[in-house]
Amino acid sequence: MEKLGIEPVQLVMQIFNFLVMVFVLTKLLYKPILKKLDERKRKIEEGLAYTEKMKQEAEKTELKRTEVINRAMEEARKIVEEGKKSGRRVEEQIIEKAQKEAKTILEKGQKEVENEREEIEKKLRFQTVAIATTLVETLLGEMLKDKEQQAIINKKIQQLAKLSK
Repeated sequence: MEKLGIEPVQLVMQIFNFLVMVFVLTKLLYKPILKKLDERKRKIEEGLAYTEKMKQEAEKTELKRTEVINRAMEEARKIVEEGKKSGRRVEEQIIEKAQKEAKTILEKGQKEVENEREEIEKKLRFQTVAIATTLVETLLGEMLKDKEQQAIINKKIQQLAKLSK
């Protein structure tokens, strides 16, 4: 091997150095990064699951609203039938009353649906800001100095807060 210009001692030392570097990088760099990536993946999956749950709740709320509207319409029909039996004058009074009740029930149902939707949106915004803040803190914590981190984090939190309004 010496004829080829390869020194066995130097070759063994280079192999040893290479193995030491692989070991150090694996323990100190690759595993922590993989752990952070797994944690990030888990948080994203939790966020998606939460979003799906909110979507299902919105669908349930829509079904409830439809049910309330159907009940209101059924009540209105009954009142109309009773009004026809009592006479034209009584009929007009009952129809008017039924329409007001149906409108009130409908407005109430719509207000409830809107309130629940707004509450779900607020929760979703809060969760989104929390996930984004955690993500930014994690990524910046590994790349920047403390002062730079704090300045960037504060700027992004302000931007996210403006978006969530």
